[in-house]
Amino acid sequence: MEVLDLSLPFSNRLMNDYLSNKMDIEKFFDYDIQSPLVYEVRKKDIGKRYFEREKLVDHLLSFNKRFNFHPHTLKNIYKLIDPRSVVVIGGQQAGVLTGPLYTIHKIVSIIKLAKEQEEKLNVPVIPVFWVAGEDHDFAEINHLYVNLHNGIRKRAVPQYHGRKTMVSSIEIEQNGLMEWIEEVFETYGETNHTNGLLELLSGFVEKSKTYVDFFIQIINELFGEAGLVLVDSGTKEIRALQSTYFKKMIGRNRKIHDALLLQQEVLSTYQYSKTIDMNESSANLFYTQNDERILLEYDVEHDVFSGKNNECILCGDELLEVAETQPDLLSNNVVTRPVMQELLFPTLAFISGPGEVSYWAELKKVFEVLEIKMPPVVPRLMMTIVERSIESNIEEIGLTIQEVLSGDLAKAKETWLEKQTADVDGMISEAKKEVEQIHKKVRNVGIDVDPGLADLLLKNAQNIQAQFDFLKATFNRSILSRNEIELNRFNRIEKSLLPLGSPQERLWNVFYYLNKYGDDFIKDLVALPFEFNGKHKVIKL
Repeated sequence: MEVLDLSLPFSNRLMNDYLSNKMDIEKFFDYDIQSPLVYEVRKKDIGKRYFEREKLVDHLLSFNKRFNFHPHTLKNIYKLIDPRSVVVIGGQQAGVLTGPLYTIHKIVSIIKLAKEQEEKLNVPVIPVFWVAGEDHDFAEINHLYVNLHNGIRKRAVPQYHGRKTMVSSIEIEQNGLMEWIEEVFETYGETNHTNGLLELLSGFVEKSKTYVDFFIQIINELFGEAGLVLVDSGTKEIRALQSTYFKKMIGRNRKIHDALLLQQEVLSTYQYSKTIDMNESSANLFYTQNDERILLEYDVEHDVFSGKNNECILCGDELLEVAETQPDLLSNNVVTRPVMQELLFPTLAFISGPGEVSYWAELKKVFEVLEIKMPPVVPRLMMTIVERSIESNIEEIGLTIQEVLSGDLAKAKETWLEKQTADVDGMISEAKKEVEQIHKKVRNVGIDVDPGLADLLLKNAQNIQAQFDFLKATFNRSILSRNEIELNRFNRIEKSLLPLGSPQERLWNVFYYLNKYGDDFIKDLVALPFEFNGKHKVIKL
């Protein structure tokens, strides 16, 4: 493997400004990640705060020992007892088979930054991955995209779940999941690694009760050697640790609500779009009733928390009692989750996706309500994996990787197609004009003979023109078939690097590469010399 840095713009203006120092950082974030002293300053700030390290360590040990844990992971958990220790943390939903590649990219980013800063700061820096098991949108995690002969298609696991149940609680239908996995692997093609991977995954399915269980086993297998520590926000045990903080959030509910609105006004002043939609009565917490998550709203006048349709109704004191005695019934939303994460962990840096940078910029005043600073928000490493055959195809069509990823591929393909069919298109166009001139004279004669024939004659002219269009399409198909090898170069590049016009990381899954290149794929990826410089990483295989 080889890594190449490219300067590529983001579609997100706030993200571009954040990485290029074109914004007033202090208006949106507490730390400037471009500062060479940012992590030294952050380390000192963390040292002034108290964390329930022993309780956290006990939970992390218990949770991470459930499945195929690695000794390096346990060693890292024990390091959290050290009051000097800090974490680099980031998270994602528990996508089936790990979901899109960006989850893998985020984990690699967490591991690399933690290792880098441990060497620089000379304190334990633990890589932590926050599995968003409390999320209830099963449709977001239940599918992958596969490359078929008739195009790229979405393939969802054959299990319907329409309720708003935490993913951590959704039980797997094991036979259906394994059959689905085998169908996905059929699209990858059989290699020397296929049977071993299917056997491994089959074992994980058998040992898994839920989709989070399955996700965790895969991540442990891929990244356990790097000492990655996992935490699931959907477990009762982790929410027991959140009890005190839930009470604080309930007590300061309106302040949190108002702080978000104030910060969104700051964004608007700088002409940045808001990404968090919050209604006037939102309480920014979920309550679980009959295994379904209900987003709470707050009635200030009556001090009552309730579901939108009054599915549940609790007065303020009752909700505080829930936080004290049954915190597993509460969970965070997009506004309170980042703050809860920061209250639990001594966070040196938060690894974010591009979209997360935008919505964290809306939370600065929310952190202030809870009397803590937002950690340095570090965009994850943005990567595109380029296989050797794809790189050759790019060279053969006369482009560079930079040009392809910058959006020039579609125009190059269009230009090439126009060039191949230009002669035929021109000839057919001329023929249509000449025939129309002749037919127009015939129509005029016909109308003189019988004016009632006008519509029939016009229809006849249109049919003749349609035959020329048919000939044009037929000729062009033959031309493209004759040039199929070159056309396929464009199509292969497009499917590999920009499937359905999206970045590769948003559609393709890591098991395509594991199936083709074997176990060392992840080890080699983690070993690459990445720099957190805001540049796009091209991984050449």
